[in-house]
Amino acid sequence: MIELIEFDDIKAYLSEADGGAAVVVLHEWWGLVPHILDVADRFAAEGFTALAPDLYHGAMAANEEPDLAEKLLMRMQQNSARAVSEARRAVAELRRRGYAKVGIVGFCMGGAVALAASGDLLSLDLDAPPIPQARSVDATVAFYGIWPKSGEDSIGTPVLIHVAEHEEHNPPALPENFPKWFAGMDNVEMHIYPGTDHAFFNDTHGPDCYDEANAHLAWNRTINFLRAHLA
Repeated sequence: MIELIEFDDIKAYLSEADGGAAVVVLHEWWGLVPHILDVADRFAAEGFTALAPDLYHGAMAANEEPDLAEKLLMRMQQNSARAVSEARRAVAELRRRGYAKVGIVGFCMGGAVALAASGDLLSLDLDAPPIPQARSVDATVAFYGIWPKSGEDSIGTPVLIHVAEHEEHNPPALPENFPKWFAGMDNVEMHIYPGTDHAFFNDTHGPDCYDEANAHLAWNRTINFLRAHLA
């Protein structure tokens, strides 16, 4: 069953499965575009109910509009605490729906939000209202995205990180930088994908970005990781 829902003034795409585990899916800087809806459906096909909140509240950009996507990202980052709060509220919504185990998966910008939402910091902005802290996320997956020192070193549950070898958009996510943010954390599994560029998982991009073999490898690792920790 697939439906659009609204909770806590947040619109989201829900793709339900028969299993007892669920994941929050956080979109890239393009917004809640069809690619993310497809990813949510793919999770549901694997037995995980997927909830993809719209962190842009209706705005989105096409692949041919990177300048617009950047503007949307910058606007959202002016209140990153709100995005983190909404990700946590999505986790709480899945728990209200009866899912005992809930993971969170994010891509690019969504990966950064996923890591921040899984940590213990209550706010990324001391001037912002406190962020309601949902029950801890049970497992976190981040594809090539992070806001360093946003609480990632406080995550106590399992974390899976996918890193592009040729990261060109986000210096903190460079393969030589990404491991620094998780030094000494034995709950973090990290993979660097040789020959890949940023957003190598997004199959709506051309071959200059999308890498089919590594996208499949990252997907299989993600599903196995979630099955192991959300069972």
